Amino acid sequence: MGDFGEHRSYPLIPPGELRCIWMTAGILSYQLCDREYDCEHCPLDDALRMRFTARTAVREHEAVARREGERRRDLHTGYQYGRKHTWVQMSGYTSARVGIEPGLAFVLLSPKAVVLPSIREHVFQGRACAWIVTDGGTFPVLAPLDGQVSSANAKVAENPHTIRQSPLDEGWLFTLSTDRESVERGGLLDVIGAAKSYAVDESRFQALLAAELSKGAEAGLTIADGGQMLKSVSDMVGPKKYFRLVREAFG
Repeated sequence: MGDFGEHRSYPLIPPGELRCIWMTAGILSYQLCDREYDCEHCPLDDALRMRFTARTAVREHEAVARREGERRRDLHTGYQYGRKHTWVQMSGYTSARVGIEPGLAFVLLSPKAVVLPSIREHVFQGRACAWIVTDGGTFPVLAPLDGQVSSANAKVAENPHTIRQSPLDEGWLFTLSTDRESVERGGLLDVIGAAKSYAVDESRFQALLAAELSKGAEAGLTIADGGQMLKSVSDMVGPKKYFRLVREAFG
């Protein structure tokens, strides 16, 4: 009877046997290694790596597609869009109102100042023509078209947060006097093209942020859907590093 009262334990891994690294990682519940950890030539290792690589690619594709749909809903169908996250509201071919699109406005946390071009100043497509000052650095806004500045929005100069609160209307930056040739040369995007392009940049930004967070003590924290935790993420990585990631993804 004494045997029934004894508590015996039996090892899961037999003596002298090697535990597969995929078992150690928690992917497989039980798998021994018979190749002395020569993973490079292991068919099981190849199969599992291909599986997880494919899953990652699918997730990334799904994330871009989801953001593309979100951007389509956010953008105005009556506007055209520059490839560097600006919008253009045309009045014929002679006048263009310019601002930044909502995705870029959202990640530019706590703008401190907006520097606008001067009236009658000539701006050129692809060159910086306005600047948004944040805690981490100054973001240059690239002109989507060639033209001459005909007016500037004093409201955003006085209240920089307007560009985040209302980027597609009250947060406009300036208007340009332009011409048909400049508009056609500008290669502006419609809503569908802009949504696709911007979604790729936003997904890259999320990936850069996640990689940065994984380096530090806060690696266990993740970004909420839609980036709702961006302010705390900026605090975690620091404003300068956060701004560098914004420039890398959106600049």
